[in-house]
Amino acid sequence: MERTPLTYEVAEQKMRQIGGRPIAVEILWSGDTQGWFLIMYAVVESGFFFWKKSGSYHLGNISTGEGDIRLFSGGVPPWPEAVKANGIAERLRERFGLEIYFPSPNEPDEDCPKWSERGLGINCADCRKLIIPSSSPYLPKDICYPCHLKRERAAKAAKTE
Repeated sequence: MERTPLTYEVAEQKMRQIGGRPIAVEILWSGDTQGWFLIMYAVVESGFFFWKKSGSYHLGNISTGEGDIRLFSGGVPPWPEAVKANGIAERLRERFGLEIYFPSPNEPDEDCPKWSERGLGINCADCRKLIIPSSSPYLPKDICYPCHLKRERAAKAAKTE
């Protein structure tokens, strides 16, 4: 993962260097052995009429570098990466008139569709965020994985009462 801190100024400079017409800023979660981070993209449209196409251009990554121990120590939510990403995205929206596409602003989730796949997504029955339904025969199709875990914990708690 790129460790250069993403700031509004860096994102704006990259937006100005991209050809085409920016239409959205996309923010998606990803994770590695060092923890969760956000990847920010500019979605740009080019061409005319029937020859229009869109592409995504990497603006940068946002990470606190805290790792996932904060999940166990009660350090989240709110996720500071998400707060920072929303701040940058809001300023880009104001400056360039962009749509903000951040399907999971409240918690990390890699099962959310990209901007280009958003038409394939469904809303989680519990939290309403946009997800790609699981293809696993062991997981429900109508809820996201974090909501599935919450349901499982609630069912176990109900059995022990």
